[in-house]
Amino acid sequence: MNNIHETCQLNKNENLRNNDISQIRKFYAGKCILLTGCIGFLGSVILEKLLRTCVEIDKIYVMIRTKKGVSIEERLKKRFENGLFRKLHELNPNFMEKVVPINGDLQKTDLDLSPEDRRCLIENVHIIIHNASVVYFEARPSYLLRTNVIGTQKMLELAAECNHLKAFVYVSTAYSHLYNEVIEEKFYPPPADIKLVEDMIRADEETKYGISKEQINDFVGKWTNMYTFSKAITESVVEDFGRTASFPCLVFRPSIVVPPYLEPQPGWLGTRNGPVTLTVGIYLGLVHVIQTLEDALFDIIPVDIVTNSLLALIWDSVLHRKSKEPQVYNCASSDWNPFTYALAIETARTTTYKYPTLQMVWYPFLVFVPNFGALIVLHLIFHVIPAIMADIVLVARRKKPLAISAVWKVTKNLRVLSRFIAASWIIKSDNIRDVQTRMNAADLKEFPFDLKALDWYRYVDTAAQGFREMTKETPESLPAARKKYQRLMILHYTICSFLVLFLLSFLYRALYNVFSY
Repeated sequence: MNNIHETCQLNKNENLRNNDISQIRKFYAGKCILLTGCIGFLGSVILEKLLRTCVEIDKIYVMIRTKKGVSIEERLKKRFENGLFRKLHELNPNFMEKVVPINGDLQKTDLDLSPEDRRCLIENVHIIIHNASVVYFEARPSYLLRTNVIGTQKMLELAAECNHLKAFVYVSTAYSHLYNEVIEEKFYPPPADIKLVEDMIRADEETKYGISKEQINDFVGKWTNMYTFSKAITESVVEDFGRTASFPCLVFRPSIVVPPYLEPQPGWLGTRNGPVTLTVGIYLGLVHVIQTLEDALFDIIPVDIVTNSLLALIWDSVLHRKSKEPQVYNCASSDWNPFTYALAIETARTTTYKYPTLQMVWYPFLVFVPNFGALIVLHLIFHVIPAIMADIVLVARRKKPLAISAVWKVTKNLRVLSRFIAASWIIKSDNIRDVQTRMNAADLKEFPFDLKALDWYRYVDTAAQGFREMTKETPESLPAARKKYQRLMILHYTICSFLVLFLLSFLYRALYNVFSY
């Protein structure tokens, strides 16, 4: 009996010890990772997290292409100078020793890898995180399809050659099948096959200006744009490959990825993606009208939560693999901790007063309209006419006119994002939540991604502070920024009051003339 008690006590102590050690960090110890897209927003955060938390990792191979004559070493060095890596520099100044830049290009045959680099990857890599893609919606179709679809196919061919590969992860988007109101964690039928993709690339490259917008619209159909169209096809390519692969093939679908909530630098504004640019425009008082409903879901997810969930699901899929079929993991807030436009406005009201910026051009306010016609009318009133007036004043002061060009950028952004802003999706994320049930206390602490624990009020505060830091505004500048905010608010409501009085006066006179007659 005593022996049984002692055995139980030993098991209990062992479990407690295991809770003190992160299973996920232990999993990555000694591993070699191949990461693509490390210069971008999400890729940079994945790289930083692996280097800062998984300190026992062996090597991280980062595939980068030369750009505008800048070498891959210079591009990587410049990225490491970014504020995102500040904490990592403090904790481990020698972290760069673990990072190996590899010259590669998704546009090129065989990824443009040298025979030596390809052999090195084949012999050493354990995990491939394929995060690179063209995200610009209006990129030339041949460029976008060759990178996103054919490039991924080449990455899978490389994966098939690797001697020690444990997992292949393709980072897609939750909007790859945006024609569904509810987006499940499953593979959907693709809009085209590889042959059609190759035909489209050929047709686009045969003419100087590429295929027409009408042809593009015919091709993409309910996928709305070439970006989501390409992502949907690529998921199918990964699915087909994964059915016969000896290792887990995973498709990871984050929704709208926004600045970090907690780590490594809360609020770090390292992206200029459409939704973030639009949000900054609202914060600065540049954008005042969008086409959506107040109760519509704004499915944003902080990049640190995306990163932690990605690294956790790789660990889980390798060690607790339930099926030999390829798997899909959605990572979104709509089905977990919903964030609506109404909540966004509510949180922003308090945040813009607490953390205003000296860069504000007008008092921040936002009007929601239900249809495109109303959007055009209010866009002229709130954006175009004030911009023309502002530029007239700037020219009169012999300064460079900037307002109209800024409004043009806003207009272009609103047009591109209109499909995503106006609609509302429920994006299921059961698979990623299920991963949490197998994480111990140390895992949950070191790789937190429980969206239920996220306080949206705190997050919006953090994002505003991140913008102030990006523009190098110190805490000492807050009183001046608040004074400017109050002046803009008084001016805004004064003008609104005069407009209301003018309209009432006009209405009174019109009615008086009618009844007097």
